[in-house]
Amino acid sequence: MSEMIEQLVRRYEGGQLTRRELVLSLSALLLVRPAASAQPSVPPIPVSTLNHVTLTVSDVQRSVEFYQRVFGMPLVTTQGTEADWSAPTIPVLGIGNGPQFIAFARGATPSINHYCFGMEGFDADRIVNTLAAHGVEAGVRMRADSDPPSEELTFRDPDDIVVQIQDVSYCGGSGVLGNRCDPADRPRDRD
Repeated sequence: MSEMIEQLVRRYEGGQLTRRELVLSLSALLLVRPAASAQPSVPPIPVSTLNHVTLTVSDVQRSVEFYQRVFGMPLVTTQGTEADWSAPTIPVLGIGNGPQFIAFARGATPSINHYCFGMEGFDADRIVNTLAAHGVEAGVRMRADSDPPSEELTFRDPDDIVVQIQDVSYCGGSGVLGNRCDPADRPRDRD
């Protein structure tokens, strides 16, 4: 701010601004400053990780084999059939020590299906309300292949990209937070 004031004064002293223009410019700076530094009335959603990406691929098995061969990513679990997925199972490959992962859904047009942010203290209802206060409509579905069912929260960003928000412990698995990914928690292959 002081830099801007200095520039205005130099322009005034150099004859590039009238006294009236200087006063109006300084007044405008003072009016704009509180608005720019004011805290938003609705708190932001404190995401802390990029949890996962789900890719739509033309050949799920080929993609799984590629990522396992090239990056050494282990199959940590699968997600079961859902009405809006076009494959009987969604393979979930772990990244590092987890819970980050990459998942694969089958589709005619390869693309990034969605990405997911992780946050501490995930509460779907609270996040839906916070997004609504920001003018964003979100949906929550209960994943049927999880026992107990996992809440999965999604919404679309301004460019219509699907964004998911989950707990930082989410690994695409079973349980309320989707954080139980031991292969014994759920069979890897279903019809």
